[in-house]
Amino acid sequence: MSTILLVDDEPDLLDLYTDVLEVIGYQVIHAHDGLEALEKARQQRPDLIVTDWMMPHMDGVELCLRLLHEPGLEGVPIILHSTRRAPRIPGVHVLSKSCPLDEFEDAVARAIDKLPEPLLPPPVHATEGA
Repeated sequence: MSTILLVDDEPDLLDLYTDVLEVIGYQVIHAHDGLEALEKARQQRPDLIVTDWMMPHMDGVELCLRLLHEPGLEGVPIILHSTRRAPRIPGVHVLSKSCPLDEFEDAVARAIDKLPEPLLPPPVHATEGA
C-alpha cells in the first residue's frame, strides 16, 4: 500500500482528499503546514507528497524546494495543489484545486507510477464451453 503525505491548512479539504485516497487504497498521513510536513516526511518517507501552496509557517513552494534537496527524500514525487497559478518548479507537478476528483485521483496514480489496487477482486467469468 502506497503512503501519501497530504499537506493542507484547511481541515475540510484534508478530510475530503483523505477520504478519496483511502477509498481507493492509499494510506494517508496529514500535515497542516510545510514545517510539519517536512518533519513527517523525514520520519516516514512517503511514496508521494501532495501539498497546498498557501499555508502558514512554510508555504507549499518553499516546502517543495526544501524537499527536492532533503537527504533521504530524493525522488519522492510532489504535487503542488493550488487554487492560484503556481510557479514552475522542476520536478514538481502542479494541479489545480478546482479539478474534478477523478482528475485528482489520476494525477496521484500517475505520480506514484501505478494504478491504485482495486478494493475487490475482479469478477470471475465462466469459461465458454466448460
